[in-house]
Amino acid sequence: MKKVSSVLLATALAATGVLLAGPASAAVTADSTAGGAVAAYGQQKINLKQDGWGAAQSCVVYSKSSVRCFKTHAEADKALGYSRASDPLMIGRTEAQIQATPACASGWLCLYQDINGGGRRLIFSDYYWHNLNEYGFSDQASSWRNNQGSSQWGWLARDEGGNGGQISISPNTYSSNLGVYNDWASSVAA
Repeated sequence: MKKVSSVLLATALAATGVLLAGPASAAVTADSTAGGAVAAYGQQKINLKQDGWGAAQSCVVYSKSSVRCFKTHAEADKALGYSRASDPLMIGRTEAQIQATPACASGWLCLYQDINGGGRRLIFSDYYWHNLNEYGFSDQASSWRNNQGSSQWGWLARDEGGNGGQISISPNTYSSNLGVYNDWASSVAA
């Protein structure tokens, strides 16, 4: 009778949407197997897919297993050795042109949540298909800059894994506004 009661209780709780939490170690295991890129953010680890970005504004994807997030774009730029003042693309441009040009360190491809390089920024440099959902960034890119070498193209794709329609991203170019492709991409190769 006791076994039946516990099964009935568990069924009733599940039907009402109430979950009983197990030990802390079980919760950690469940989070780590559920997917999502885990990033270092200061002294903590965050799962970008499950937990969101919190106060982070820039996340740098060094590799599949190494992602680091920063509170500000300036902190990420400093870590990557980037200075807008010494960016060759900014020299000789008007203030309005500079503000509309997404900042991106040499050797990297940067995606921005908002037009004109605004909002959160996700930065890549290794060439394979990244599913943006894993970084909490699917269907959110509104501007980009490819500041990689002259032969390093990037690609945005509608679906995960590079499937669906694709947009090519020429080397050393940018788009301040993706227009009809705003909030469209689910994967990127950079």
